[in-house]
Amino acid sequence: MLPNIIRLFILLCFVFTGCGKKAKPVNPPPAVTVAEIQRQDVPVYFDSIGLAVPTSVVPVRPLVGGKLIMTYVKEGDEVEQGQLLYTVDPRPFQDALVQAEANLTKDEALLKYAKKTEERYKSVVEEDYISKLSFEQFQTNTSSAAAQITFDQAAIAEAKLNLEFCDIVAPIAGKISYFNVYVGNIVVASDTNAITTIRPFSPIDISFSLPQTQFELVRQAQGNTKDWDFIANLPEDPKTIYAGKTTFIDNQLDQDTGTILIKGRIPNKGRPIWPGAFLNVKVMQRMAKQALTVPPGAVLVGKDGPYLYTLDKDNKVWPQNVTVITRNEGYIAIESDKLHPGDKVISDGQINIAPGMLVKAKET
Repeated sequence: MLPNIIRLFILLCFVFTGCGKKAKPVNPPPAVTVAEIQRQDVPVYFDSIGLAVPTSVVPVRPLVGGKLIMTYVKEGDEVEQGQLLYTVDPRPFQDALVQAEANLTKDEALLKYAKKTEERYKSVVEEDYISKLSFEQFQTNTSSAAAQITFDQAAIAEAKLNLEFCDIVAPIAGKISYFNVYVGNIVVASDTNAITTIRPFSPIDISFSLPQTQFELVRQAQGNTKDWDFIANLPEDPKTIYAGKTTFIDNQLDQDTGTILIKGRIPNKGRPIWPGAFLNVKVMQRMAKQALTVPPGAVLVGKDGPYLYTLDKDNKVWPQNVTVITRNEGYIAIESDKLHPGDKVISDGQINIAPGMLVKAKET
């Protein structure tokens, strides 16, 4: 009998001890950031990769041959159009000018003598004191001397021009590259080996390509003109946007890639973009009027495509599939028949939530 009483006592102790344990605490709702859907006009762009190319690349070549005796710039200098860069030894061309001027003086004297001779015999030829053939020779001498004057004047002009060409000036404004020829070298007129090259930085052209389908959509939306809007940014500086206009569209599609070459121009003030740099390019296709926009972090990608979480009046979250129209640094434009301006969506904190879960909302 006693053992049964003892067992009952122990059982009651276990029961009362178990009843004294505390209940397991319930986790609070996860905190999320909430934003309202907005409606605004947004541009729709097509993405491409662009290459910065100078508007022109001008090789600096001498127009006269001789010894390069002076340079007034250093490699990499910025120069203005018409700025003096180099000097070719001018002495042979100075001598040629002096010789041409001396020939002119001599031939002017011969012309003067020929005219006087012709005038002197003009009256006597009528009286047959000299033959007409002789007089015609005097006239020929005058004409020949006059022609020689013209030749001498042309020679003087050429000599002056060659002397002027001894000073090599910058044909355009821009930045000088490295030197191929240095002071002391002999240069040849219009040599294929340029002394250096000059590339302008401002404005600068951006070369990029669009696939055939995107090209046709842009062409239909913006017209057949080549003057299309586009924006670009350097990959290392995505927040700085450069706006430009297209200036060139190639006359055929590349059959190997199915793309067409396009080139646009950016003012490039301050010269942040250097020739040869790659850029992210966006070509405007159309303006989406009064599109729904959400913060960039609101749209996720699942097995069924893009979606976001909405917040109902009870602070519960529910997924909603959407169609993305375009993305920007500050927003994502979407399409959905079930969403409206003012609806609340989760813009941050989605990793801790599931459909139907109660959350603690923090509005931005």
